[in-house]
Amino acid sequence: MQAIEYRRRASIQEKGETLWRALPDRLEYYAPDGTLRGTVPYDKVRKVRLAFAPGRLQTQRYLMELTGTRSQVVLSNMHFKGFGDFEDRSEPFFALVREVVAGVDRASPAAVFRAGEKPAYYFLMLAFLMAVFGLLGLIVVTLPLVPGNVGLSVIVKAGIILFSLPLLFSWIIHARPRRFDPETGLEKVIVAR
Repeated sequence: MQAIEYRRRASIQEKGETLWRALPDRLEYYAPDGTLRGTVPYDKVRKVRLAFAPGRLQTQRYLMELTGTRSQVVLSNMHFKGFGDFEDRSEPFFALVREVVAGVDRASPAAVFRAGEKPAYYFLMLAFLMAVFGLLGLIVVTLPLVPGNVGLSVIVKAGIILFSLPLLFSWIIHARPRRFDPETGLEKVIVAR
């Protein structure tokens, strides 16, 4: 079986691209000069977490987090090209994710497969978002946008809020912490972005 390879540069601190290679029993990563920097044996992985985690400059960022008993590896589909310039390398990244998830599933039967945000962060953000939307509702009702025309002000502000609701609901659904079956549920997790 041929290894699945994925290359990326995480930040300006790295001098070149790190090579990630998924083999049937382990994940290896190599420095830009070709020296082996580390190995993640699949039988040592206790948890795999996949999450769509967009940022201001990395709007399509997706994460794979592998957690063992003493260490953690986090890998993203975004490649640093320059200041504020990131390239989406989803195709080779998701090929690597599929191989790693299958390998962990074979080698570590006790491993837990999770998708979405970490539960504590998710519920904290959910509470914050509900408070913000409550405050926005209060603003729509009480503060006029156009002096003398309260009706138009409410319509404009309500339109802005309603425009942002689909994004909010998408985040609530896709970022919710949940388990997934590595054999049947992986593709649903990958497309949920």
